[in-house]
Amino acid sequence: MPNSIPNDIYQYSLHSAYTAGLQSGGPPVAFLTNHGTYGYGFFDDGTTMLQVDRTAYTFSATGKATKAAQDAQLPFVMVCVFQPERRLGVDGMFGNMTALRDMFKNGEGQKGNVPIPFAVRGAFAKVKTKQGEWKNVQGTIFGFAVPKWASGVSGGWDGEGANGLRCAFLSGDKGTGGTVEDFECVTGSFLEFAKMGRFHLGMPFGAEAAEFEKMELA
Repeated sequence: MPNSIPNDIYQYSLHSAYTAGLQSGGPPVAFLTNHGTYGYGFFDDGTTMLQVDRTAYTFSATGKATKAAQDAQLPFVMVCVFQPERRLGVDGMFGNMTALRDMFKNGEGQKGNVPIPFAVRGAFAKVKTKQGEWKNVQGTIFGFAVPKWASGVSGGWDGEGANGLRCAFLSGDKGTGGTVEDFECVTGSFLEFAKMGRFHLGMPFGAEAAEFEKMELA
């Protein structure tokens, strides 16, 4: 692969392949920092991976965050060397999940047809995740805004209420977090995001390649 440049997105496998059952193999955690400082994905046990400042975390069913093992494999993952180009205070513009999606969809920062790496940092009145809900908490949400045309490639549009945002939360003490379903910011929080450079897609290899080739993907 070419050398990483800021905000290039490196992705392994297709979201459609992952949801169709290709949920094993993939690059190990130790490989992530070759191409990214921040990222989002899934381990082969189905748990969510969030990479923040080069460190990968996994979350238990109750939202306990732990550092991921370096040999843990990721059958689906997206990473980038995240270098924000824009920073916005809350100001009512992106104070929750829906407002954030609408802001990106309407072309804030770049056209809505291009994936956007983003981070929301600071204090939250509420963060609701698949693993649990936390109130009056500090931390970081990182993820990618995925345009609808890329649903089968990068996901984010599955299920009722889906809005194209693939992101996870890590608390400030790095003890809790999970896959974000909604959030509410408070004054002092801020959004960082950047224009994606290039998109690099790696296909399944080895034993997983044979399974991949048998799939009929949409």
